[in-house]
Amino acid sequence: MIGRLLDQRYRVVEVLGQGGFGHTYIALDTRRPGNPSCVVKQLKPATSDSDFLLTARRLFNSEAETLEKLGKHDQIPQLLAYFEQDEEFFLVQEFIAGHPLSKELNLGNRLSDSSVIQILVEVLSILEFVHSNGVIHRDIKPDNLIRRSSDNKLVLVDFGAVKQVKMHSLITQEALQNETVAIGTPGYMPSEQGQGRPRPSSDIYALGIIAIQALTGLNPSQLPEDPQTGEILWRQYTQSNEQLTSVLTKMVRHYFKYRYQTASDALLALSTFTNPGTPKALANALQLKGHHYIKQVYVHTISVLQSLQEKAKTIYIPTNKVNPDASIPTMTLPKFENTSPAQNTVTIAPVNRSNSPLSKQPSPTLTIKIPYKSPLFIAPSSALILICGSLLAANRQPQQTATITANKNQIQAQTNINNIEQNKPNSAKGNITQQPNNCIVVVSSSNIRSTPGRSRTGVIKAGTKVTTTGKENGGWIEISAPEQGWIWKSRTKNNCNSVKS
Repeated sequence: MIGRLLDQRYRVVEVLGQGGFGHTYIALDTRRPGNPSCVVKQLKPATSDSDFLLTARRLFNSEAETLEKLGKHDQIPQLLAYFEQDEEFFLVQEFIAGHPLSKELNLGNRLSDSSVIQILVEVLSILEFVHSNGVIHRDIKPDNLIRRSSDNKLVLVDFGAVKQVKMHSLITQEALQNETVAIGTPGYMPSEQGQGRPRPSSDIYALGIIAIQALTGLNPSQLPEDPQTGEILWRQYTQSNEQLTSVLTKMVRHYFKYRYQTASDALLALSTFTNPGTPKALANALQLKGHHYIKQVYVHTISVLQSLQEKAKTIYIPTNKVNPDASIPTMTLPKFENTSPAQNTVTIAPVNRSNSPLSKQPSPTLTIKIPYKSPLFIAPSSALILICGSLLAANRQPQQTATITANKNQIQAQTNINNIEQNKPNSAKGNITQQPNNCIVVVSSSNIRSTPGRSRTGVIKAGTKVTTTGKENGGWIEISAPEQGWIWKSRTKNNCNSVKS
């Protein structure tokens, strides 16, 4: 093949790669000034059957048109030509001078967080364009990302057009589906792609694996998996930024629906800490924070419910079947399927009182009726919903509201005092001591609390004048005298009567 002139224009000078479906060469374009280099990809059909050649030609032309559109992106090679010669198919693409990313990801070599983020942003931007054109690359790996020498940018190559044609080299539909499985590289290929059903998130998964490889210095084949969930266990091999590791974890989730569904979503997640000042980044950061808060509330609530469940076990006394070898017998609840309400009962046997002085007395049994098909999970589920709702509602009101309310109260108190002063006789003004504008009166006895809603620290009787600090929180108001603490605002009024000095 070396030295062969293809399409009476492209002279083959070097072999770049070869496989079962064809070969890749470097060729010289003899019809352009300076004979610039280009890449020629050749597909050798597995059969010369006329029906197959007709199908392969149609697919090949369709893929070439797709590559023509994608080549408009600066970081995707341009398609220069495509042609058929001697029942073989050829693609001619722009030659990218540079080195593959795999040379930067040597075993044991860990890249910095900033370098990995740069790789992610560049490639995600390319995938955003590729996916918007309805194309899934299906073979994202370090060898297919070329670091261009001219500007040091990453270029995505090998869109597998010849592989797409090669898939149809087998006649039966079943064989065609099996051939689809082969498109991709083990270690970078997610499970759904291995089953022949790639999605845009499949490319996102592969890019996430590359980033993890860069951070850990490990080959994907060296990363262990959780045998129960299939998730990759990799965080223990790096000390990277928590925000970055969270993004990568979502990119490489085993189940495709749990990943970022688009490259735009992944870019937005990265922007929360790479460009934190943008409106979208701020909105996304708040959303992530809210999700984290709800998750923490959920975990805490579950732990509380589990603790209550453990404590509740002590009240369950065994039924008719008692294990003589166990210190705490077990109880089996009846099945509720196809039973009437009258049958849904549990008979609790008496406690073993062999060591008790009253052991000779007959022990009664206790029968508990359980409603027909009672959903036992309603109580803990309802408790969880109420706790989550209460905690979220308590934090919904911005702090700014409390400040505005306090300012309004101070202004109103000052206005009341000014009105009283204006209505007083001039001769009396000298004998009146004005109370501070933050003086209020307790109209009914009120508990004093160290913080809003906490246990009380004292009691203020009705008619007592107190001095406020102007701070309010959820219906509570802070006072500084006669004691420091918080009282319920509805038990006060907003002014103090003037007193004779």
